[in-house]
Amino acid sequence: MAQLSGPFVPATEDMSARRLRVVDASDAAAARRTITVLHVGDMPDDTFLIGRLVAALPSFAATFVVAGTREAALSALARQRCDIVLCEFWMAGQTTMALIDEIKTLANVPVILMSALENDDIELIGRRAGADGLLSKSDLAAATLDRVFSTLLLRRPPVRRDAASMLRALMADLYAVGLALRPERKGDRQTDHVARRAALVRSIADLEAASRSGAGVQRFDAISFFVDAVKKQNFRAEAEGAVHFLAPSLPLPIETSPTLYADLVEGFLAEAGDVAASGGVATVSLKAISGRLIATIDPLGGETTAGDAEARAAAAERRLLIEGLAQACGGTIVFSAESGHVLNVPLRLSRQSD
Repeated sequence: MAQLSGPFVPATEDMSARRLRVVDASDAAAARRTITVLHVGDMPDDTFLIGRLVAALPSFAATFVVAGTREAALSALARQRCDIVLCEFWMAGQTTMALIDEIKTLANVPVILMSALENDDIELIGRRAGADGLLSKSDLAAATLDRVFSTLLLRRPPVRRDAASMLRALMADLYAVGLALRPERKGDRQTDHVARRAALVRSIADLEAASRSGAGVQRFDAISFFVDAVKKQNFRAEAEGAVHFLAPSLPLPIETSPTLYADLVEGFLAEAGDVAASGGVATVSLKAISGRLIATIDPLGGETTAGDAEARAAAAERRLLIEGLAQACGGTIVFSAESGHVLNVPLRLSRQSD
């Protein structure tokens, strides 16, 4: 039987001095689980802080391994067993989405994505890329890491051999051609750039369409997803910024994969949130024509792309992913800062794979 023990402290003393412990008969401290944590990042200050937090985990006795490059991370995983990986979103001037797939293929361990940006794009991209969790650096604390580790390490994650893992591997092509970070020059190279991007989006769409069997095609109200997404994006609004949306009064049934559709709508309306976050106004409109759902974002003022390289890269990957999601849902998407962004998807998607 557990015993309660602790000094009696008169009420006149500082209440913070009171302590009460739950102990067993021998008063022995609970054994901490031994794990190995790999941190992948190229910022020494961040690595030092995370190392201190990992050392202070109350539930785990952790060995802390550091990798400052992609090659070092893969080498560390090949040399020793790691139980969990903390991977920075931004490293060496690019995002680490392709590295996540390499880590999963090599070691199949939980990967927690870490970023200083409190950005919905990173959550969306990380989820689609296969990360097991996302931690903002502003929330870092030993207790937070302990809670996340305890949740993820309850079970051994299953081997991922599905369309999502193929999608993550495909993302490596994005970095190889520099679509997210480097604009192509005019002429033939511009033509090659457009062709490569179109082929990549088609491949993403094919893979996402193949994964619909797992997500399931269902019939639900298309409007409610827009209402929720607009509310979320309005939280990002600054100064006079806002996202306006007049929801239709009647439900609009749609038949598609709710998992893909939810990410598609959230990613699409992030374009409106970008405008609102920089003080502009974006108007979202929704209509049904000839069996198709057409959503439009009309931006007025505000910057549609963020200023720093990390946020720009995240926005570029978000657009690439939602273009693929739109095609997987049988539709198209067009981005235009001048005439507005347009999403066009069918209201009924065949249950058969495309």
